[in-house]
Amino acid sequence: MYEIQHIDPVVWEACKAGDKGAYANIYRLYYPRLYNYGRKLTDNAVLIEDSIQEIFVRFWMNREQLSAVREFRSYLFVSFRHCLLRLLSQHRKLQGDLPDDEQYVFALEMSAEQQRLAKEEQHEQLLALKSAMDQLTPRQKEAIFFRFYENMEYEEIAAILQISVKATYKLMARAIDVLRNAYRTMPLVPAMMTLATLAAALGSLQLSIAILGTAAYFKF
Repeated sequence: MYEIQHIDPVVWEACKAGDKGAYANIYRLYYPRLYNYGRKLTDNAVLIEDSIQEIFVRFWMNREQLSAVREFRSYLFVSFRHCLLRLLSQHRKLQGDLPDDEQYVFALEMSAEQQRLAKEEQHEQLLALKSAMDQLTPRQKEAIFFRFYENMEYEEIAAILQISVKATYKLMARAIDVLRNAYRTMPLVPAMMTLATLAAALGSLQLSIAILGTAAYFKF
């Protein structure tokens, strides 16, 4: 979803040294990505904004303790997830630690435009994929989001979801199997979907390749 962007090491070092302009640049880079992620956990914009502000204040206060730029993205998403789920829990007057898979939702779904494409072109596979996405657990949806829409490595995803790297691989494999089976078990339609069409519908080329398999490279 987002073009891969990296923090310039010069900007990073300037921020650590107390440069508020560099800090503002980092904020502008990550704010839309965190907000987009937050919208998949809740439609409460106030709690999302509060969470973003809280973690960036915390980052500014503890900036000197972060030793490497490559750790920063994971740090932000871990902190944001903790903060937002905590605020959601308080808002719903729930008790305990972070909600488990049965107590929170994650909205990984096709946009209205993507659903329109599926309807107009009568691609039954896309409709089947939408149904399959709805059946994934919140944690599976998060793993797909981080891997295919935020271009994260499995180690980063594991840190954010607070599970082992091995468990992250298994989680991802099961989720892809669900989507792949949903696509492949549908009857053929007159206009067989190409990789380009599926990528446009899902908003992710790499996720489309994972669903279609290696043969997808030859179906543009």
